[in-house]
Amino acid sequence: VSPSICSSKLPPLGLTTRMGVFASRGVPCGWPLSGIVFSAPAGSPANMRAEDSRCSSKRSQGNGGVSLKDDVGDHAPQASPPADELLGISSATGDGDTRPVKSSPEAAFLATSEFHAKAPLCVDAVTPDQSKPQEANLGSLCQQIRRLGKDWLGMNARSQIFGLILGVVSFLICLSVELDEGYPKANDMLAITLLVSCFWVFEVLPLPITALFPLVLMPFAEVMKSTVAATSYWGWVQMLFFGAFLVDIAVEKVDLHKRIALNVLLLVGVKRPWLVVLCFLMISYFLSMWCSNTAATVMLVPFATGLLDSAMQDAREVDAANLRGFSVAVLLAIAYGSSCGGIATLIGTPPNGVVAALPMVTGAIGSADWFQFAAPISLMAAILAFTVIYFVFVRGIQLELDSDSVKAAYTALGPFNRDELAVALIQLIQFVGFLIRTDVINNPDITSPADLQGVNDATIACGAALLLFFVPSVKRPGEPLLTWEQAQQHLPWGVLVLMGGGAAIARGFEDSQLTKYIGQKLATTVSMGRFGLTFFLVTIVCLLTEVTSNTATANIILPILASVAAETLTHPLALLLPATVACSFAFMLPAATPPNSVVFATRRLSIRDFLKAGIILNLLASVFGSVLIYLMGSAVYGVDDPFPEWACQKKACRWVSVPGSINGVQVSSQACALTGVVGVCRLVDGTLWNFTAP
Repeated sequence: VSPSICSSKLPPLGLTTRMGVFASRGVPCGWPLSGIVFSAPAGSPANMRAEDSRCSSKRSQGNGGVSLKDDVGDHAPQASPPADELLGISSATGDGDTRPVKSSPEAAFLATSEFHAKAPLCVDAVTPDQSKPQEANLGSLCQQIRRLGKDWLGMNARSQIFGLILGVVSFLICLSVELDEGYPKANDMLAITLLVSCFWVFEVLPLPITALFPLVLMPFAEVMKSTVAATSYWGWVQMLFFGAFLVDIAVEKVDLHKRIALNVLLLVGVKRPWLVVLCFLMISYFLSMWCSNTAATVMLVPFATGLLDSAMQDAREVDAANLRGFSVAVLLAIAYGSSCGGIATLIGTPPNGVVAALPMVTGAIGSADWFQFAAPISLMAAILAFTVIYFVFVRGIQLELDSDSVKAAYTALGPFNRDELAVALIQLIQFVGFLIRTDVINNPDITSPADLQGVNDATIACGAALLLFFVPSVKRPGEPLLTWEQAQQHLPWGVLVLMGGGAAIARGFEDSQLTKYIGQKLATTVSMGRFGLTFFLVTIVCLLTEVTSNTATANIILPILASVAAETLTHPLALLLPATVACSFAFMLPAATPPNSVVFATRRLSIRDFLKAGIILNLLASVFGSVLIYLMGSAVYGVDDPFPEWACQKKACRWVSVPGSINGVQVSSQACALTGVVGVCRLVDGTLWNFTAP
């Protein structure tokens, strides 16, 4: 492709790239797109590659004087963004996956019916013939309908078709078989859960779209009303992530992440490969504590690959194996660092938000106490990740990078400006607010006479995000630090919908009483002792999350574990904390977690590279992680204590004034799980109790 492509007055026609399908009306002059491989849409010659030389000689020809605004109206971009912002990260993978990882609405490519193999791939050289129709010959409506089945098969991979069949069959079987007469809606909810789970595991549809199935199906199954189901999709956890995502976007817009990364690299130098790898791991680790782990990875990967490519051009006498090994190490360090850092904070990764949104634990988990619990586990995982990467990929590499490219990149950022300072302060305000909310803002001894106990982390996150729209930008006079157009363009709405789908499933488990049915069947699993149970859950979830999204895994597993805890009157966090943390111990396959997918999409490393490091890291994280989860769960959340009153929900439990000894602790009152008999509940020791008696 030409180093810069000028848009002409061409009709819109989408062109499929290895990053996905984009459709727009033009590309402004000056956007570098060199070296991209295009696959033309149906009806056009496929796999055409154009070299820079084919277009460079034609820049002075064609419609160079046409204004983009004439073509696309007032929404045309006013500046030429860098290539990584235009293209995002190439998502072509070794197995033929072409899902886009990151793109922008400005990403557009043009084609016409004149666009054939004889013409160079240069927009300037294409002159549309207005007398000819610009659409492909689709045939008659009857022919289009007859092709529907064939087109559908061509649209889906075999694994997706298998997942669709498995999900639908499982759904129909569960609908036709009643699990228990005492729980008439449990089989309906289980059918919906199995359908959604199969669609998530095999990615039959995009994960956020699959997350809409509970809202669509539960009202028809009479599990819950539409109004109730819809409220599950937008609660305080979604608002918490919404506010955090806005600050993440601002960090990226002002290039604060690049300044942090370049400062660290300049400080430690680029002469020692292992130190460079450690720097990228710790930078991604630090950023993913403040931002989401996906955002941190997306910020760093294009910056790191471009910087390393530039630096390695001047590397002297280095063989290709060393270069590739070093590149793989850096990318894995970014992915693993982001996953490990995301464990530390409630906003770091969606599974943390999923557990906080469960009806059973709502309000029991906050950002401050989560950080106390998860920070040691997160740091341990990061140390293990670097150790494995070093011994597998870095040890023995002799490579000396040119620091001039790092200095040049830092110089290109310009001096530290007011926008960066303002965003950094807003990010700091948000993070400090999370840490002091419980002990300061919610403390009546400090805030009296005001009662601020109703303030939670969602208020803190959105309060900080509001400041972004009040503070004016020094680089863009007349605009705030973040505009709403920028925000809605980059907000990961799909993540919020996916989390909402998990919350809806958890609510459906409770309303259909599927929680009690599953809890009764799996009650024996808690008899292995808490450490054995912790290790068992971490290992199982580690394996499960390797084959599906970690957020989807959390949405499936956590409601089931909550039901087991309610039925056995086990402290719910004794089951939920190991499973939630293990959702981030996903190091072995690209599909396991978004950071893995982002770095895999660069096509600089293979699945074999993931397996070489991931298998070892998964084993180490399962063992050492289980020990720390066991210790920190007791220290921060008291998971060895009896079943807490805040977890006793009216549909499954009653809190009764019955003294006794539970786990060696004397109590004056305790939880009592409801049975199928009206007015009768069961204590943790198995004693039946009539809670309606005076």
